[in-house]
Amino acid sequence: MRTLYGIGYSPWTEKARWALDHHRVEYRYREHTPLLGELALRWRTPKGSRPSVPLLVEDDGATTGSFAIARRAEARGQGAPLFPEAALPTIQRWEAVSDRVLAIGRSSVVRRMAGSSAVQRETLPGFIPGPLRGVFAPSAAMGARFIASKHRADSDPDAALRETVLPALEQLRAELHGRPYLEGGFTYADVTASAMVQLVEPVADRWLPLGPAMRETWRHEALTSAFPDLVEWRDALYAKHRQP
Repeated sequence: MRTLYGIGYSPWTEKARWALDHHRVEYRYREHTPLLGELALRWRTPKGSRPSVPLLVEDDGATTGSFAIARRAEARGQGAPLFPEAALPTIQRWEAVSDRVLAIGRSSVVRRMAGSSAVQRETLPGFIPGPLRGVFAPSAAMGARFIASKHRADSDPDAALRETVLPALEQLRAELHGRPYLEGGFTYADVTASAMVQLVEPVADRWLPLGPAMRETWRHEALTSAFPDLVEWRDALYAKHRQP
């Protein structure tokens, strides 16, 4: 059975799942646990590729990264294309912007996670019973530090938010200019650009369930107050194109 490995709160995992679901590609989902699951991840990752999630494992090979998985979904699935030829320059440009923004978001999140026992308890594997989650919470903090080290987390994510994320969101607002899509219709450009809005206000639980503490960890109040229109755009996009 085709299997997608990911991290539930990760926007990269969400982008991969959205593309697979859009193209009605059948798969099962398995949660990756940072640090504890690293050896298994390395074993599953194709030679020459950096072990990371999302990772799509199929009978004939494995695909790493949300963008590559989305292209794979388009090749194997059905439904309206997310990568029309005419939209590729826009898609590639926004994918690069989104990756930079989400990397900063990841740096901010893992830094906040390391200092929040509530988030640590929420992100523990589901098999750990409630009474023991407080005891095991420090292991989630270790996982957060591992992610920060593995992905070379920005040492000053707050400055990066001002210098990189804020201009990227302003650029998105300007290019949308009140339109529902970045191109003439729904494409992967909208999927990858909308992922950036997770730093403004996390999408509703019906699409991406988060615990209360993790939801606050993703939210950045200064961005929330500055970009309510982008939250409205993202939510409308989900309502029309993302099946819960």
